[in-house]
Amino acid sequence: MPRILGPVPADRWEQQVRRQFAAQLPRDWVVICNVAWSVRNGDRVRDGQSDFVVLIPGHGMVIAEVKGSRLVRVGEDGCWYAIEYARGLQTGKEVSLKEPPPEQATRNAHQLAEIVTKAGGWHHFPGAFAYVVIYPNGEVVASSPLMDASTLVTQKHMHDLAGRLRGALVARNSERTGNAFGVAACDAVAAILAKLGFQIHSIDTEMEAQEDDQTIEQLTRQQFAALKGAFDLPRVAILGPAGSGKTVLALWKLKALLEEGRRALYVCFNKALAEYLRIRNPECAGAIVSVDAFFHGIGKPPAMRGDPGAYFGELLPQHVLDAALLMDSGEKYEAIIVDEGQDFGDLRTIALLELLRGPEAQWVFFADWNQDVYRTKSDTPLGAEVVFRLYHNCRNTISVTVATNRYCAMTVEPMPGSPQGEPPLLDFRGTSAAVAMRAWEIVHELAPEGGAAILGPYKLENSCMAGSLCGHGLELTQDPSKLGAPGYVYYSTVRAFKGLEAGVVVVVQAEAPDSMPSLSLEDLYVACTRARSRLAIVAGSESAHGWFAGHLK
Repeated sequence: MPRILGPVPADRWEQQVRRQFAAQLPRDWVVICNVAWSVRNGDRVRDGQSDFVVLIPGHGMVIAEVKGSRLVRVGEDGCWYAIEYARGLQTGKEVSLKEPPPEQATRNAHQLAEIVTKAGGWHHFPGAFAYVVIYPNGEVVASSPLMDASTLVTQKHMHDLAGRLRGALVARNSERTGNAFGVAACDAVAAILAKLGFQIHSIDTEMEAQEDDQTIEQLTRQQFAALKGAFDLPRVAILGPAGSGKTVLALWKLKALLEEGRRALYVCFNKALAEYLRIRNPECAGAIVSVDAFFHGIGKPPAMRGDPGAYFGELLPQHVLDAALLMDSGEKYEAIIVDEGQDFGDLRTIALLELLRGPEAQWVFFADWNQDVYRTKSDTPLGAEVVFRLYHNCRNTISVTVATNRYCAMTVEPMPGSPQGEPPLLDFRGTSAAVAMRAWEIVHELAPEGGAAILGPYKLENSCMAGSLCGHGLELTQDPSKLGAPGYVYYSTVRAFKGLEAGVVVVVQAEAPDSMPSLSLEDLYVACTRARSRLAIVAGSESAHGWFAGHLK
């Protein structure tokens, strides 16, 4: 049985010919069914279709046209006529054929030989080629001197299809021409005619990314509604992975407290996050602070000397503890909401607890120990009497969540109903300039109007983006007020972007986690989970690209 490519024909007579090909032709022959083409000829595109193409190693290519007509004749006017059929029944009426079958077959043979020669990069067709017209249910009752018998296959020849096809090639070509058509040439022509390897891949688009973004926003609101009851308790901690909605829950609670006329405070660790939240929530901006700036504004803080880490993590919190002893009740807070609690360390947290107005004051503590990028090693929600745990990521698509789990050896579950999205786009470029160019290309593909974020392990002036502040009509910015705004792409270090998010995030100069001080495993976790709908990683080295690609397998 030969190798048969292409669909089974719908036509009854073509089906019969295909069955006979399958039963009679040798194993090393190739039959391609229903070969159709549209190719450009000068300034126009021409179409064509052949019922079968048969490839014969050691000989060449035969184009076979199948006609089911029982009667075909050439009239006195020189036109070709066939008996009309309706619903499979002969009507007895003759109809004029638009194109004589031999003319159709010879045109197809020459067109296909030309197409294959060009596609294969040959100087001429790599073998012989010919055509036949097959009448599986007909016979020639009056021959024509203009048509050689080798071009016709009728009902009486149907038992010897291999011989007729081979004979058509031999009748037209020399033995030397046919011998050139070896197995390799046969396979190459088959791949061209059967369109083997032709694929259409889906390309991620801005529209798809925006649709996923909208779905995620809806899921996040559902998560908020499910957790409202947690805030009725006086001292509560809510622990959950990145993307579980902690910051938005914290803001929801802050606004509710302020509407009740209570003296309340939202405190986070990241200065950029506090600034962004103040810009986006002007009605409660005065109650949103970053912890170190807030502490520095209490009383008369000591001057910073020596190690900044020791100053902000130990000396300044101790100053606040001392100042709290001298405050009256009215200066303290009826409610304090702590976001990014994993970064505070014990002394900062204890100092904030001392700023509460007595045992009836409310304390809400949000944390994700997996985002402990500063490695405070404080994994206890101080001040909480009841702990709630969130398990689902409702910020990221399923594909981003799965990739983050593999990169960071985690098992965070995506929120039920989350969009599938696309796996992270991985790339590598050898130079800083090429990395920056690729980052701009990705932004242009997925967020052409702006609003994306580019994150890196280094500050802008030291990053690959330093010499590429514009691209595709968009401007790179570090202004938090322009995060997500049309016309702008926000740049930040990974750590400074903690708590923030964007629909499309491109991480540049990425390395395997813990291979560089500014990109720990915790940093990588933060970087990946900032992307609501699309994540792209442009690796800083070929080995890093291999690490990321290997962890997605």
